[in-house]
Amino acid sequence: MRRLAPDDWESYRDIRLRALRSDPSAFSSQAHVEEAFDQGRWRQRLSRAAVFVAEAEGGPIGLVAGIEAPDGDGAELVSMWVAPEWRGHGAAAPLIEAVREWAARSRFERLGLWVVEGNLVAEKAYARAGFERTGRRQPVREGEAAMEFEMARRP
Repeated sequence: MRRLAPDDWESYRDIRLRALRSDPSAFSSQAHVEEAFDQGRWRQRLSRAAVFVAEAEGGPIGLVAGIEAPDGDGAELVSMWVAPEWRGHGAAAPLIEAVREWAARSRFERLGLWVVEGNLVAEKAYARAGFERTGRRQPVREGEAAMEFEMARRP
């Protein structure tokens, strides 16, 4: 597990685009949008978030980020992704823990996240890490029917 710095922008870009192509319904963004980002945009993202990558066998197998919640209510775990071939092998837990530790060190009192409805694997992984549903729901993307629900915990 390592935290990415702005100089790691190419690695971040590559794994982020892989995630968006592999599981487009799991993200609020889309690959064709982020493919157009320039180096400055990728670096900026890494300077504004705590982005962690899990690696095994010499390559990235997962990605997650921690950000200050847009509503100012604590921190949010965002952009969680585990490579399909590593799902079910415990790769999610250390990614979740990396963001939890970052949120605790940053003295946030709340850590929230959003899960696409029907993604039971993700919901169970977050529940094992101490997250609980809050009752809040919202569309995954504006104008689409797909919904997501919030889960949260104290870091």
